[in-house]
Amino acid sequence: MLAIDAQLEIPDDELIERFVRSSGPGGQNVNKVSCAIHLRFDIGASSLPEPVKERLLALSDHRINKEGVLVIKAQTARSLEQNKADAFARLASLVQRAAEVPLPR
Repeated sequence: MLAIDAQLEIPDDELIERFVRSSGPGGQNVNKVSCAIHLRFDIGASSLPEPVKERLLALSDHRINKEGVLVIKAQTARSLEQNKADAFARLASLVQRAAEVPLPR
């Protein structure tokens, strides 16, 4: 369970993790160990409230494809755990930003 804030959570079964080989730092391990992660999150099929889904889909973010799936690739660290934590933190930040209700003008 990925906790976004006090009201929002994303269940683990809505997140798809795929581990791939990193093109970043890693020395000799870079060709042997899958330490990068592709984190996929289907916005439309998620359990998020509808207004949050709409604001997420309205973002002009290159990581959201035409089908409404958010793909986050993390490969900056040498370890899988650090890249996984980075991907989850970026997803939480993006959803938290979309959860903020815009002020009426």
